[in-house]
Amino acid sequence: MQSDNEIRDQLATEVSQDYLAYILSQNIQNSISNSQPDNETRQKSQPLSPKEKDILKAGGARFTDADGHGSEEISRRQIQQLQNEVRDIIEQALTLDEVAQRLSASKEAVLGLLANTPPGLYTFKTPSGVLLFPRWQFTEEATLPHLQIILQNLGPGVNLLTLNRFMTTENGDLLLGNRCLSPRDWLASGHDPSEVEILARDISG
Repeated sequence: MQSDNEIRDQLATEVSQDYLAYILSQNIQNSISNSQPDNETRQKSQPLSPKEKDILKAGGARFTDADGHGSEEISRRQIQQLQNEVRDIIEQALTLDEVAQRLSASKEAVLGLLANTPPGLYTFKTPSGVLLFPRWQFTEEATLPHLQIILQNLGPGVNLLTLNRFMTTENGDLLLGNRCLSPRDWLASGHDPSEVEILARDISG
């Protein structure tokens, strides 16, 4: 039987462009296909496909270099970076079994948190359909304080990458002495959640 770490390592290898499009689909036009990868190899000299362009737009990439000229090679490298970012999230995420153990709850109770409105946890599915929970939303023995309130303030267009970056990146508006904290660390330290609520609404537009 595979360990949770082995499962994550295997799941991380499954991240394809099609899965990346799926992860970013809340911000991508309906023209993006959610079908399985066709494993077709494209020559670098060919122009970016509409799917590749939509992936890059949803991931926050730009299509021009410093001189204002487009670069297919740079753009494809950016897609690879987005795929690697998703792989990192998968490798750090918790499985349903791990979440149940951490919260000292049954798996049914954990799934019940997902059914709440707003949800009590944030989750996503891997290419093979395995449910994973980003690690940033947990402390050692519980969920992140005020997590449900923060999730309530997020708009439907916020995808996995955007939310992960937001929660784990130091923010200049969250100052503790001379240090900037990430929203995750700010909440975990017991500070006023309203500051993070405001920031969460800002990334929803």
